[in-house]
Amino acid sequence: MTITLAAILSLISGLVGAIFGHVLSERKSRNDELAKMRLDAYTDFLKATSLLVSARRSGRTQDEVAELGALNDAKARICVCADAGVVEALESFWLQGGTLEKEQEALAYTQLCRAMRESLGRNRLAYDTRLSDILFRLEPSTYSYRVTTDEG
Repeated sequence: MTITLAAILSLISGLVGAIFGHVLSERKSRNDELAKMRLDAYTDFLKATSLLVSARRSGRTQDEVAELGALNDAKARICVCADAGVVEALESFWLQGGTLEKEQEALAYTQLCRAMRESLGRNRLAYDTRLSDILFRLEPSTYSYRVTTDEG
């Protein structure tokens, strides 16, 4: 009787272990897929925003439909798959104007980048980190210009 009971308990514990392992594996798979979707949405949003801001700064004021489409697609994916803090930071950036032409927009964008970083599991940056300078200074402080001479 004890051998049968031990076999039954062993079988039950094996089944419980297999089910538990399967559930944890599925959860990890979903979390990994969500993290990839989130990273892709963040990357696409940052790229689309950068393209539009660069175009504005170079004097092009007409947006291309494809550029706006890419921006809105990425923005929608962030709203669907990002953490609440990122969606709130995106909302703040967007309601400020979303063009990076004013200081409050740049500050909101910086906060959005911080929230994205944290949602990806990166350590929180110290607030004395000059993230705004890193993001918005167009050239490094030690940028070397090459002087071209016309020798004729």
